[in-house]
Amino acid sequence: MKLSQLVLLMTCGLMVVGSNAAESPPSAQGGAPAVVERVEKAIEHGAKAAASGIEHGVKAAASGVERAAKAAASGAERGVKAAASGVQRGAKATAGAADSAAKKVSGSSASGASK
Repeated sequence: MKLSQLVLLMTCGLMVVGSNAAESPPSAQGGAPAVVERVEKAIEHGAKAAASGIEHGVKAAASGVERAAKAAASGAERGVKAAASGVQRGAKATAGAADSAAKKVSGSSASGASK
């Protein structure tokens, strides 16, 4: 079970407990009406805080996903640039090696023809 689901479940439970406390007569609870009101308010406050926490958590998760997507896009872009640079360097090195080999071959055939 995800954390947000657990918090939501706990919030709903607190709301149910709060509504049951409000429906029960004070004498059945064994407390004074002022105490019952304080408990009700505390439960409402806790439920609001839990709901606010869930809201903030969802926003933070969405922000994290967005930042991760941006980072992945940036990383992919850098990877493409690095790959292109590597291909260019490889092509340049291959061309240089081919040119060097061609000079050696043409140089050796010229010295062989002069004999």
